[in-house]
Amino acid sequence: MGSERPYDLVLLGATGYTGALTAEHIAEHLPTNLKWAIAGRSRNKLEKLAEDLKKINPDRLQPEVETVQLKHAELNGVLGKSRVCISAVGPYPWNGEVVIEACIAQVTHYIDTSGDIPWLKKMIEKHGESAKSSGVLLVHSAGYFTATQDLLARAVILELNKNTSQKTKEVVLAVCETFAQPSGGSLLSVLDAFESLDAKTLAEFAQPWYLSPISGKETSEPTNFLGMRHDPDLGSLAASSIGAGQNRAVVHRTWGLLNGGDLYGRNFQYNEYNKHGTLAGVGEKLSNALLWKLLGMSLFRSIAKRFVPAPGEGPDLATQKNGRIEMQAVAVADEETAKPRRAFGKLTFSGGSYAITGAWLAQGAATIAYNPDLVRSIGGGFVTPAVLGQTFIDRAESGGVYIETRMLWD
Repeated sequence: MGSERPYDLVLLGATGYTGALTAEHIAEHLPTNLKWAIAGRSRNKLEKLAEDLKKINPDRLQPEVETVQLKHAELNGVLGKSRVCISAVGPYPWNGEVVIEACIAQVTHYIDTSGDIPWLKKMIEKHGESAKSSGVLLVHSAGYFTATQDLLARAVILELNKNTSQKTKEVVLAVCETFAQPSGGSLLSVLDAFESLDAKTLAEFAQPWYLSPISGKETSEPTNFLGMRHDPDLGSLAASSIGAGQNRAVVHRTWGLLNGGDLYGRNFQYNEYNKHGTLAGVGEKLSNALLWKLLGMSLFRSIAKRFVPAPGEGPDLATQKNGRIEMQAVAVADEETAKPRRAFGKLTFSGGSYAITGAWLAQGAATIAYNPDLVRSIGGGFVTPAVLGQTFIDRAESGGVYIETRMLWD
């Protein structure tokens, strides 16, 4: 790694809920000679975090402490010292743009967990070209939503192509097991999205190719009137996955970014489900529909905000180490036969949704920092986690994220 800047990466928002888990992952899993800094507004909180991190591994290079407010002048000073910025300063519609602008100005690569799709589209349209011209890589949605789904989809698609030379018509993904408890920042992001978005924008967001630089084929919804689907390899599936819309938008953006759709296949589409029997699946779908209806009511949102934890707060951090995540996916070949060939993939992780988010952020930043040739080949701009490719998947395995793939031969 080059030595032209003091830091290989800086973790911005390090003392928040996601930031602290990311810092722990860095201390536990990234190379011990990594030069890094933890940054935020409170020096006392940062110094306390630094003490805790030193206990994890006292023999590694310890992070420097950088205090910074979310103002251009201060951010430019800190981010100019680093080659990569991990931004954990959500809610991103509140705090994200000023960090993106500073990273572009300082030619510092960037990675975050942003999942507000309309906001992402706004950032892409407003800053995408300047990031490309500056050669700055901006990786979005690198958390439980949506690196998990995006990279599993890529892995199973490439497994199919490697063994059959066929493109993929559909990836069907099943959430089999998860441990997801929202933090204060995540809940506020959802509430604010409903506050700020009009009906027109929400309708546009529902379009499957909303984030993609090019449009794909018209997608189908292969479920019955109860929102259920049976897959011969994945079993009974319910269209009740809470992140399906966001994840589809990001995976479809990946499709458009990779060779203009040619890597995955021109007829590709992504569909996501929870793995449930009919009774549980229908019950969950109805519960989600009721929640969405309530979120559309201003009175409900105002009451809910009184009980939401503050940004930076969330479930007990220790519980994030005790969960388990498993997702399965099949890639269906785009071929005109009664039984198109299929590839199967499985992703597993021992921990909760925020723990895997910390892993994706840390390992994604390391992928960027340690692979300058990969970054140059991508060429800058807003990209998805899967654009970082197999290098990212391999590195994530060292952090406990395992993806295995195989063909489903008759």
